[in-house]
Amino acid sequence: MNLVDEKVLKEIEKKVKIIDVIGKGHRGIVFKGIYKGKLVAVKVMRKDSPKNTIRHEAEILKMLEEYKFSPKVYFYSDIYLVMEYINGVELKKIINSLSKEEILKVVEQILKISLRLDSLGIEHGEIQGGRHFLVAKDRVYIIDFDKSRVKRTTKNFTSAISLLFGDNLIANRVKEALNLEEEDILFIRRLAKLYKRSGNYGTKS
Repeated sequence: MNLVDEKVLKEIEKKVKIIDVIGKGHRGIVFKGIYKGKLVAVKVMRKDSPKNTIRHEAEILKMLEEYKFSPKVYFYSDIYLVMEYINGVELKKIINSLSKEEILKVVEQILKISLRLDSLGIEHGEIQGGRHFLVAKDRVYIIDFDKSRVKRTTKNFTSAISLLFGDNLIANRVKEALNLEEEDILFIRRLAKLYKRSGNYGTKS
């Protein structure tokens, strides 16, 4: 593959059997592979990437491992990352097929994940689009921390509120499934504003 260094791929293949390409981004290419009998995702820096965020993403994921809502890291270098493969479906692709009870669980888990990220001072940076939440059986995972930052103030929770209760396809399905009225949505948004103003989040210095 011309987008990644063949020497890097050969180095990875000493430990990992690469079986498929599952994603192409501006900064990296993601492969599916097998490592010690387990499915893994392998992110490799693109040769034409303007910025290398591989090690940064790996270090963020290591910080989050104990919470079990992001991929486990197996090993990494400055130019590649081998991590747990999350066998899930993007939230925006599955939301319409979920039941009321399933949507309620998804909403609860997304809000808990977002609050935890805020408490750790980790800004994901791409929550609002919903592409980085994967629904796998009865659990929700968050992936792709290549644009994340460690900050004193973060907005993961308020971004999650916009995703789930704002003006978009995911929010429309949530509001329909949970039978939320406009006054309910306004109340939720007011709570998010109070949370934001309180400043009791993202306390990393």
